[in-house]
Amino acid sequence: MMIISLGYSHFVMPTKDAVQLLEILENAERYVCKYRKDDQSTHHVWPSDTLFEAKMMSADLYRMAKLAGKPED
Repeated sequence: MMIISLGYSHFVMPTKDAVQLLEILENAERYVCKYRKDDQSTHHVWPSDTLFEAKMMSADLYRMAKLAGKPED
C-alpha cells in the first residue's frame, strides 16, 4: 500500500493505483476561481507547482490502521 498526500489530506491505496494517480497529477494544471466584492469572478489556470508526497505503508501498519478506523475528534 502507498500513502498519497495531497495538501492536508492523505489517502491510502494499492501501489499500482498510487503510481497511476501520481502520473495523472503530473500533467494536471492548477485552477482557482476568485470571487470579488462586485459579484464578478475571475478564473485562473496555471502549471502546477504543487509537490505530492508518496510513502510506502507496510501491510502490518495498514491492517492495524484499518482496525482503528476513523479517529474520533
